[in-house]
Amino acid sequence: MSALAFSGSASSGGARLLIASAVLLLGLLLYTAFLAQQFTAILAIAYIAALLGLFLGWAKLAEPKYSLVCDAEGVRYQHRSGSWCLPWSAFSYCAVPSIEGKSLAYIGFKVTNIDALLTGLPVRLAVKIMTEQRPLYLEAVRQSCSSGQCATELLREKDQYKTSVAVYEGVKAVFAQRMLRLAAATGLELMVPVNVAPEQAESWCRAINKQRLTQLQDPN
Repeated sequence: MSALAFSGSASSGGARLLIASAVLLLGLLLYTAFLAQQFTAILAIAYIAALLGLFLGWAKLAEPKYSLVCDAEGVRYQHRSGSWCLPWSAFSYCAVPSIEGKSLAYIGFKVTNIDALLTGLPVRLAVKIMTEQRPLYLEAVRQSCSSGQCATELLREKDQYKTSVAVYEGVKAVFAQRMLRLAAATGLELMVPVNVAPEQAESWCRAINKQRLTQLQDPN
């Protein structure tokens, strides 16, 4: 099969930002050394902006070029902290999730085999995903608690999660429970952040769903 690859734009512009910030920092150093009579607050702010630009540019370059890659095995999410793979047979479809009619900046997957995901999920990546998606999770909790009185109870997470195949503990157990909470609010268990317009994200979902059907009908 021909592989599909989708970029969430997290890494785009990293080189330009890094070079521009480096040039700005060099210019500031030359100005400070030969022209500036005193170190002013404006100059300090310019230095901070240049250093911040260097850091952000480096962070963008550290991101994988493609955040989602579809190959013969399934859909693979690539993150600077690791990757997970969701086999084609382990989900029924993907879509752009929404809460209260508002599309979210994610692509979501309707997972039908959670073990296929959890078994190969790196713990470090699971922690990173839960940290980055905490605002989304809190919104999902709010949706499940219209009275506002049960949020504390819903935020309590057990350190063990059982399926018919295995028992998961610690980080993976918490990750699985959050997947179920997201599904209760959006209908989709697994989320991948995207930095594109909803129309573009929906186009990606159609391509992934089409590829899934093709792969399941003809694995070769």
